[in-house]
Amino acid sequence: MYKVIKDFGSLQLDPLLIVLIVASLLLLALAQSYASARKLRMGPAVLLSLAMLVIGNAIVYFAFDAFFREKYHADYVFEHVAIYSYGFMLMIAFVVGTIWLIRQGRKEDPPVEVDTILDLMVFIIIGSIIGARAIYVLTQAQHYQGVDAPRMLQITEGGLSIHGGIMGAMLAGWAYTAAKKLDFWKITDLIIMAVPLGMFFGRIGCFLNGCCFGYQCAPDWPLRFHFPNAADWQEKGMNPELARLYDSGHASFKFWRHPAQLYEAVGALVIFFYLINFRNNKVFKGHMFLMFVWLYSVLRFIVEFYRFGDPDTGRGSSVVLWNSITVAQVASIVLGFVALLLMNDLKRRAQLAKLLADDGETPAESTAAEEEESDEEEEYEEEEEVEVEETDRADTGEVEGEAVEDSTEPPEEPEDDLRNLSD
Repeated sequence: MYKVIKDFGSLQLDPLLIVLIVASLLLLALAQSYASARKLRMGPAVLLSLAMLVIGNAIVYFAFDAFFREKYHADYVFEHVAIYSYGFMLMIAFVVGTIWLIRQGRKEDPPVEVDTILDLMVFIIIGSIIGARAIYVLTQAQHYQGVDAPRMLQITEGGLSIHGGIMGAMLAGWAYTAAKKLDFWKITDLIIMAVPLGMFFGRIGCFLNGCCFGYQCAPDWPLRFHFPNAADWQEKGMNPELARLYDSGHASFKFWRHPAQLYEAVGALVIFFYLINFRNNKVFKGHMFLMFVWLYSVLRFIVEFYRFGDPDTGRGSSVVLWNSITVAQVASIVLGFVALLLMNDLKRRAQLAKLLADDGETPAESTAAEEEESDEEEEYEEEEEVEVEETDRADTGEVEGEAVEDSTEPPEEPEDDLRNLSD
């Protein structure tokens, strides 16, 4: 609808300089993240940053000079330097997602450090953008051949695959957690909850940009939109050059369309709130990730029926297979089916392991109780034996004492005998 938020006019700049500046910022972010993961001191961290800047920029310089210099020469004029709606909404998605993750990370046990989340987001941003663009270009390779090859870098035109973005983010996250020796699946379960939140803002960006649009809908459909073209903007008094910039491209056909981008945005928001509630019910590590893959596969499969792509059928975001299903739907079926199988299997294994652990503790506890009880009985029996012995000794001592006392008394002499002796 509104592809550009702010237009700054045309600027003459060397594209290589811009690429080197962007590459330097990314390399510095990567160096800082690696130094933080390895807990390097200031000196080694600075040396690492300098080494990455020199080597990385050298690679970028020679690659650009070999493949893009012919078209993007030093005196290249950038027409209509602007802030695009799609890029702006992507930035909002990453900022909001990062803030939300920082707050959720504090609730983890143990808490996830803020530096860890910030560093991880740098890797995820880079990995997701590269993966999303790479998969899209591979599936649409016919549009990026010959003189159109440099267009594969123009992500402002649209063309980012969500499946590729997730794969790229996963690979980048794995690299970071491996370097910092973190629990990959624990971090993944935390990060994945922010993905549908970011998708919500990203699909709004698609709507504003006019990409990922829906096919024609009935005039009385309750939720319908018309995407304006350059002529529509000129009728509103816009400059022809600027109107060309605001043109919605293939989406601006003269009929009402399904807002497929908004359908997916609302669905992503529903998935976000569901995952928040499901968080307390997860059974194993990676459960949140597999649940997201399953839910999004269902959502994307449904939304594909409303997305325009193939000019012949007017349906699908990419090549239509067998005149009834799209590539994205095939990917959704495969990923969703695999995620569902893994969830059921891993859940069963986790429950079985818990049951076995509980069964293993019960005999041990009963054995310990029996041993303790037998020890108490032995002690009680020993005490009884001691008491009996003491009682016997006491009784024996009294009898002997009386016998001794009786034997020591002098015998009484008859009085008559004593009298006779005295006479």
